[in-house]
Amino acid sequence: MQRADTVIENGTVVTAGGGYPADVVISDGAIAALATDATDWAADERIDATGLWVMPGGIDVHTHFEEPDPRLLEGFATGSAGAAAGGLTAVVEMPQAHPTTTTPDHFREKRRCVEEHAIVDVALWGGIIGPPAQSAADLEGMAAEGAAAFKSFMASSSPFFPAVDHAQLLWGMREAARLGLPYGLHAEDHQLLNDGLNRMAQAGRKDALAHAESRPPLVETVAVNTALLLAEETGCHVHICHAASAGALALIKAAKRRGVRVTCETCPQYLMLNTDDLERLAGFARCAPALRDQSEVDAIWAYVLDGTIDLICSDHCPYTVESKEAGRSDIFQAPLGLSGVQTLLPGFFSEAVVRRGMAPERFVSLISSNPARIFGLYPRKGTLAVGADADIALLDPEATWTVSVEDALHKQKWTPYEGKSITGRVARTIRRGETIFDDARRGDDRITAKPGSGRFLPRGYGKGD
Repeated sequence: MQRADTVIENGTVVTAGGGYPADVVISDGAIAALATDATDWAADERIDATGLWVMPGGIDVHTHFEEPDPRLLEGFATGSAGAAAGGLTAVVEMPQAHPTTTTPDHFREKRRCVEEHAIVDVALWGGIIGPPAQSAADLEGMAAEGAAAFKSFMASSSPFFPAVDHAQLLWGMREAARLGLPYGLHAEDHQLLNDGLNRMAQAGRKDALAHAESRPPLVETVAVNTALLLAEETGCHVHICHAASAGALALIKAAKRRGVRVTCETCPQYLMLNTDDLERLAGFARCAPALRDQSEVDAIWAYVLDGTIDLICSDHCPYTVESKEAGRSDIFQAPLGLSGVQTLLPGFFSEAVVRRGMAPERFVSLISSNPARIFGLYPRKGTLAVGADADIALLDPEATWTVSVEDALHKQKWTPYEGKSITGRVARTIRRGETIFDDARRGDDRITAKPGSGRFLPRGYGKGD
């Protein structure tokens, strides 16, 4: 009789290639077999997945756990806990931290934080701020250290991560193309955004809708147009972060058709929330790009469903309740960003598969397989195949539940989705063969792995050691 560590039996395996009944056999942290009947395998643990989807663990490529940071508003331990509770087994962490990850030394320090604190596996973005503050050697060094991709802002967002101008953007694209890494962009036009903010200030506007009116979809569309032009010029693989403009998505779709190397992401907040929610939640719904009105939300959904959008991610930001409350009297006093790492996978499943009839394999592509492919982690991540890491989410596709902050395992206890009804709940999360989240337990005990059990994932990890 063959021996395994774990057998997951009686479930429905769902991958980007389709769904089928199968038992999953796990040994030494990897998938040893996919069998129609694994009763002839002896195992230390057998998990009954009757009625559950057995799918690759989700991969969130846009998180802000912001470590190192002396304030530690989130960190890899608590951010990982929220991720694991949401069926995620890996994240790609953004460069924002103190200091921002723009040099090889900063990158190594962030990697040390991952190895000390993470529960899920973690890949890292490197930041591009351009000359004179940054050199080509800095980018080369981060790439050599295993950076999964580079990232820049096209409009000012933080004094710790200055935006690039057009000349610096062109330099960054040429360097990213030379190094063979994707270049992610927060694409909002700097001048149009500043004009919008100035108009609101001159009018004395501090209400919630002033935030959306200060940075309408056109601000994003203009920036994406510039990014696509420069990507076509340089051959750079440009990745548009958190796309939330139908106009920008139309340009991306056309660029893909003519062979521009472009991928893009959007987030559940641009699919599940709108400007009515911004009015209701005020600072707790202030993010960039801003939430859109429902007609724009519907238009964005069309690009999710037609394949233009390559992946869904959370853009999870760990701001305190107190800082977000400041937006009730002056929306511009609330920091930019929403929490969402724990609700990413089930929330998108509910909206896409349950409400809109998205094919299960397309759902898995958007939440797992495509992120792994784009960020150099496939096929060890993002699929269920013999030899792949045993990263698995067990999803109950019929379970209906209501989002409550009492359920949250990330550090800052608030969520813009409070009170929303969701169909689809994560029952268990397994990372490299180890159960790291078990919803059958209670409270914080649902996390069953220790901080530091997560692994740093260099770009190219998917090709094996």
